[in-house]
Amino acid sequence: MESISKKSCYSETLERSRRSYEIYTLYTLKGMKASEIAKKYGFCRHYINQIISKFREENPKIAEDMAKKGKDITPNDYKALQEEVLKLKSDLKKEKLRADFYEEMVSYGKEVYGIDLKKVGTK
Repeated sequence: MESISKKSCYSETLERSRRSYEIYTLYTLKGMKASEIAKKYGFCRHYINQIISKFREENPKIAEDMAKKGKDITPNDYKALQEEVLKLKSDLKKEKLRADFYEEMVSYGKEVYGIDLKKVGTK
């Protein structure tokens, strides 16, 4: 008996999450007003606004991505992304160089001093 109520509770929660996602999608991507969504789902406008606010709080990354999709990408966004890619490439080169240097240092220590630095710190 208990497993049936858990399953139904899970189903209700899942359905509520799906509905919240659909409502937020209609509001953000389709540009529908809260009053229009309320009529479609049979809820009051206040409840729709609560769902939208709660969705933003609980899913900030998804909400941000949806907000971006709803707008056109501006040249400034494109330029910022290019700058970020260049910075990340530069950071990656530095880290590869650092890793190569570390490997050389370990092999030199083993060769010259007979110490295996990879095993020194482990127990």
